[in-house]
Amino acid sequence: MKNIITLLLFLGLTVNVSAQSMKESLFNMVSRCYQAWKSEGEGTNIVKNGEENEYGSIEYDIPNGYVRTSGGWPTCGCGCEAKAAAFKDAKGKYTYVKYEEWDCVDYGVSVASRKLEEILPEGFGIETFVGYPVESPDKYSFQAKFIVPMVGTEMDVNLSVLPFGSVPNNINGLTFETTAQINSTPALDCVLSISYDKKIDNNTYLLLAEGKYDKIPADQKEIIDKELSEYKISKHELCMCMMDLKEMYDIYESMECHSVRLKWNRQTARFEIKSRGGKAPSCTFENFIKEVAKFADLRC
Repeated sequence: MKNIITLLLFLGLTVNVSAQSMKESLFNMVSRCYQAWKSEGEGTNIVKNGEENEYGSIEYDIPNGYVRTSGGWPTCGCGCEAKAAAFKDAKGKYTYVKYEEWDCVDYGVSVASRKLEEILPEGFGIETFVGYPVESPDKYSFQAKFIVPMVGTEMDVNLSVLPFGSVPNNINGLTFETTAQINSTPALDCVLSISYDKKIDNNTYLLLAEGKYDKIPADQKEIIDKELSEYKISKHELCMCMMDLKEMYDIYESMECHSVRLKWNRQTARFEIKSRGGKAPSCTFENFIKEVAKFADLRC
């Protein structure tokens, strides 16, 4: 009887230590956002499963290996949100996955406690969503966003098109971290300016992408000529920029799905593909240009 009691006490202690270790690891994943809103107030109040003050909160669900924190600061109305989850492998080790975003600085990141290449399905990239081999996938910039689960061992990855000039951090054509940093060029700035003019129609955008500048209607060519003069670029430079954007548009239009559901494999300690979502809604090249230019996400 004494041995049984000792064993139960040992197991209970082990569980508590394991839970505390997980809590610390989860906290470390989201601590940046937590510290940001906490520093705005005078300490925090302890509440059930977490902490809070007038600027934000943090909530833990240790049995399910999940944490969420979010908050904001009143001077500018900015804020952050971070979610993290733990996935256990067959050896009892945990891999932590997080999505974090900061709205005022256009920052979003999907990250893990291990290299993404080690935990995502082998070869995971733009071809996973397109369904066929893509030549030079690192030319393209599509953001992959983790939808961190509150419970369970499945996680969705959603895809969106990156805005003009965003600096990509590519893994097989996918970007897992976005910042406000923009690689602006005169050609991109010119396209952005043209996209605001409602008189430029879809056919003209296609002609630019095909390098057929002389076939553009005179009234629209006059508008574009003024923009070329304003940004001091040639017709060839504008057309080359449009060609690159048209290639990205073609990839977008050919996508078989907008999201992929991953399932955690404890034996291999990495995710595998469980299912794929629906096909991306079709749009014209004109609308594609205008939406991307406005920094709007185009959900597949």
